[in-house]
Amino acid sequence: MHDFAMWTRGKMKIIVLILFTVIITFLHFIVPTEQHSFHILHIILRKLYFLPPVMAAVWFGMRGAMYVTLSISILFSFHAIMDWPENYMEQANQGGELVSFWVMGLMAGRLFERERSLLGNLVQANEETLLGLVSALDMKEHNTKLHSQRVRKYTLLLADKFGFDDARKRTIGFGALLHDVGKIAVPDAILLKPGKLTGEEKKIMRNHPSAGYSIVNRIEFLREAAEIVHAHHERYDGSGYPRGLKGEDIPFGARLFAVADVYDALTSTRPYRTAVSHEEAIIEIKKESCRHFDPKVVEAFLAIPRDELNTA
Repeated sequence: MHDFAMWTRGKMKIIVLILFTVIITFLHFIVPTEQHSFHILHIILRKLYFLPPVMAAVWFGMRGAMYVTLSISILFSFHAIMDWPENYMEQANQGGELVSFWVMGLMAGRLFERERSLLGNLVQANEETLLGLVSALDMKEHNTKLHSQRVRKYTLLLADKFGFDDARKRTIGFGALLHDVGKIAVPDAILLKPGKLTGEEKKIMRNHPSAGYSIVNRIEFLREAAEIVHAHHERYDGSGYPRGLKGEDIPFGARLFAVADVYDALTSTRPYRTAVSHEEAIIEIKKESCRHFDPKVVEAFLAIPRDELNTA
């Protein structure tokens, strides 16, 4: 579904480029140049030829800019040959515009590809920083190493089933990765306590989603992910915490995360119990449909092949 959406958006952009170019070319060819007012319009239309290469550079990078610039050059040259001016200055002007199409197209393609590369590096640097933070938290709870990273992968497998775009998936992934960051605010005596927590200790522990939200929400590009952090212990029937959200009121990313988190908890060894098999975990997840979990999410999780979960 996600690949189809990407393909559809790409096709729509190509159609827009073609239509825009055809309209400019058609008007450029039919507008006469004898009258002064029409000649001004003719010049404006010629300048509009610069837009398609820039649009292609923004949407498709260097390769797109080159293809569109080549198309524009052919169309422009064909019109110039049909209506070749006798004035040498006008001839030089049209030749200069033809060269300018390539300069504009190639420069735009190069600049936008460089911008994408820089943004990609920035995103990667941010993600590596967050991974380092989360790994430290997971190591602090001695028997949950890599828990956050595994849960993020399971959650993203679920997100794929709903056809989210890359931006939405990135937000959901960050929310899943950072879900327990609020445990920084939980004293070690409670966080690492081997025995059962007291009522007061449970109250402190249950504050970690709100603490995590306060931390993550301060970072602008993580504000949507912060909503997942805040709601990651909510339950579909409204019996969760900290706000007792119910059903559709729970952010969808948090509903995806809930299933992934329980699956990882069940299939991982913890101090208080051994891991269960994949089949046993699936049975437990089915039991909690409509209570702990959104039934749509449970259905999507059951559709994930076991080998994808094993290699996640």
